[in-house]
Amino acid sequence: MSAIAKVTAAIMAATLAMSGEAVAKPLAIVNAEIYPSPNAPLISDGVVLVQDGKIIKVGTRAEVSVPKTARVIDAHGAVLTAGFWNSHVHIMPSDLMGAKASKAATLEEGIQAMLTHWGFTTVFDLGSSTENTLALRKRIASGDIDGPMILTCGDPFFPEGGTPIYVRQYLADHGWANEEVSTPKEAADRAVRQLDRGTDAVKIFAGAIVGGDIGVLPMRLDIAKAVVAEAHKRGKPAFAHPSNYAGINVAIDSGVDVLAHTTATEDGSHDPYGWTPELIARMRAHNMALTPTMTLFEWEAHKIHQKPEVTAQTIKLITSEVKDFSAAGGEILFGTDVGYTDAYDTTEEYRLMSGALDWRQILASLTTTPASRFGYAAHKGRIAPGMEADLVLLDGDPSKDPTAFARVRDTIRGGRVIWGADR
Repeated sequence: MSAIAKVTAAIMAATLAMSGEAVAKPLAIVNAEIYPSPNAPLISDGVVLVQDGKIIKVGTRAEVSVPKTARVIDAHGAVLTAGFWNSHVHIMPSDLMGAKASKAATLEEGIQAMLTHWGFTTVFDLGSSTENTLALRKRIASGDIDGPMILTCGDPFFPEGGTPIYVRQYLADHGWANEEVSTPKEAADRAVRQLDRGTDAVKIFAGAIVGGDIGVLPMRLDIAKAVVAEAHKRGKPAFAHPSNYAGINVAIDSGVDVLAHTTATEDGSHDPYGWTPELIARMRAHNMALTPTMTLFEWEAHKIHQKPEVTAQTIKLITSEVKDFSAAGGEILFGTDVGYTDAYDTTEEYRLMSGALDWRQILASLTTTPASRFGYAAHKGRIAPGMEADLVLLDGDPSKDPTAFARVRDTIRGGRVIWGADR
């Protein structure tokens, strides 16, 4: 080998060694109060050791030695949990549109404000432009921008004549195609196209709020079944926006897996104090999960200047639905409908949920329940060796105050701080 070749080889070897060291450098989070999972005991003065995006050790400071080469984050007694899931978001804000060509900084700022600031390392988008959301997901996966793992339903399915009144202007302003489906074949064909492109689920509007004399328009059952069937053929879940009892019935009878909201529509067809035991039993028989989106109802009430006493009654109603459904063994998933709403701060959602659930149930709705429901339990949702290093460091203890779930110091995905004080 010539002298020049030897020098070149040495430089290449050194470069590879340095880049390999950067990739392989472990991360240690020390001096943390760790809740490994909703039902596991607290680990005080805890250490989590991460290597190549995976958790390799968890324990007390006495049990886990920290390598000298590790990057160390001193938690100073802050609480560490698994990374949060938001199982009801929408990739609809203007700063997240045009994802294929938008500047990385613009997209990342939008993601931080809406998602990573609040601890979300995984989100389920329940209705957006399929093309745009897949483009955003691709840029996150490539490392071009930091963000959560995005699962998506892509474009939603509305009943014929059932484009919801509150999104009509948005869809027109952004040039979206008509999302209504009028026959089972039309619905099934579109579901196939979206799922084949890489979407992870489908979302039907089992009850679409159209206003006027109709109020809530239910989707035809044969059409709902056609959409849901295409998702289930591929082992993918189906979500439904119910709006009222009629919409819940369409969701149940079509085989939907997750209700995207509770219901608060007083249409005279159900108990004004919540869901009946019979309805909950039917939902449970179909292994249906629920994403409450409780803040949504306050947000909508504020938009229409609803009287406070009416809003209070609505919150009482939906709180009873969430509490009764959970008490019957129903799975609760955390979700806020953010992206449709601009209520990015999650504090109020935790406050409202604490009226129906204890803090461990809320933690489960953020971690283990969605990981299990959507097929990621072997990789996400717990702090344990072998799991992906998706973590949230909190400046507060949710066991003492559930709104502490919103006080996020660091959001860590795959062992990298993607938002927070230690980024």
